[in-house]
Amino acid sequence: MKTFSARLWHKMMLLIIVPFLGAQMVTAQDNPFAPAIIVNGRVITNYELTQRIIFFSLLQPNADATTEARNSLIDDRLRQSVAEALGVEVSPDDLAAGMDAFAGRANLTADQFIKALAPRGVAPETFRDFVKAGLLWRETIRAKFLPSTSVSEKQIDRAIADGMASGGELKLLLSEIVLKKGGTSDPVQLAERIKGDVTTAAGFSAAARLNSTSPSAARGGILDWLLLSDLPPEIAAKVAQLEPDQMTDPIQTGDTVVLFFLRDRSSVQGEAARALAVDYLRFGVAAGTDTAKITSDVDRCEDLLPFGRNLPEEAILRETIPESAVPAGLAATLRGLDAGETAVITTAAGQTEVVMLCSRLPLSDIPASRDDVRSQLLNQKMALHAQSYLEELRAEAFIIAP
Repeated sequence: MKTFSARLWHKMMLLIIVPFLGAQMVTAQDNPFAPAIIVNGRVITNYELTQRIIFFSLLQPNADATTEARNSLIDDRLRQSVAEALGVEVSPDDLAAGMDAFAGRANLTADQFIKALAPRGVAPETFRDFVKAGLLWRETIRAKFLPSTSVSEKQIDRAIADGMASGGELKLLLSEIVLKKGGTSDPVQLAERIKGDVTTAAGFSAAARLNSTSPSAARGGILDWLLLSDLPPEIAAKVAQLEPDQMTDPIQTGDTVVLFFLRDRSSVQGEAARALAVDYLRFGVAAGTDTAKITSDVDRCEDLLPFGRNLPEEAILRETIPESAVPAGLAATLRGLDAGETAVITTAAGQTEVVMLCSRLPLSDIPASRDDVRSQLLNQKMALHAQSYLEELRAEAFIIAP
């Protein structure tokens, strides 16, 4: 006896129930808790849709809030299904931290953000569910694709040559607790106690609201993105060593004791990103030399060097200089090369030369961090995975909408 697959059975059941549900949805449009959309058997109510429309109209006043809200809720149901199948969950602490981080974009705490939404008719659950869906999807993509996604050293080399992280500077998303001396409790002891007890962003925010004397205390200590260079040197040295979800030891500055909690880190590209240096190699060869033999199957400057071993030292030139400082004729040749490619040129004096572009490098006093570039490339790959996987889920979904 043949058995039906789960997908085929699901299709058959939908064919049976669609006419019934469609009729029910048409007659129940005024019921806030009646189905507005059904995604693979999961209901989106009229109330949820209305709430998301209002929420999006506040976040993006110039957008088509109705279309965006419908698409967003459909995607949320698809994401939730995958998260449940993989056993992915968001902890209450992570959810609280995510809500604080979202509200922090408007320099508000989550509670302040919720209070600001209330007069506009947006329920707290609408904001919470929106943030939770995003957090679930991020963790779902990591669980599904991160183990099989990697970044090679060659990919990092190429990204640096193309200018990724060039002129870059570390930027940090921090939270702070500022404790002033002279109060009833010893700020150093209090800071050490917080350091020992707090392990999450939500916990740090709670401690900041309770203890911090900084204006940021009302926002749970949340600060906006800061460049490392904007911080005092004694603080910059401490926070630069942190990984996300880590806290500094108590830092004493004047009459205060400060704790910093790192929520996220990234790098910013400055104007120097457009200023490049070229690393190139050139040497002359005798007339009649088979240059094709020299340049074939060679893709690194180190591989090309042995062909010039019998030449005088001054006949071989390898240098790294600003692209703008390269002589015009040679600059035109180098602009046509990718890293590892060669060209054969004839100088104004009639000398035949072999030229190879070793690499293009960002012209910056701050070297590109390979770890930062690796993280950026990995994030790009994960974003592509997320986009293509969601498109696949949409294509396979059974969506009933009036």
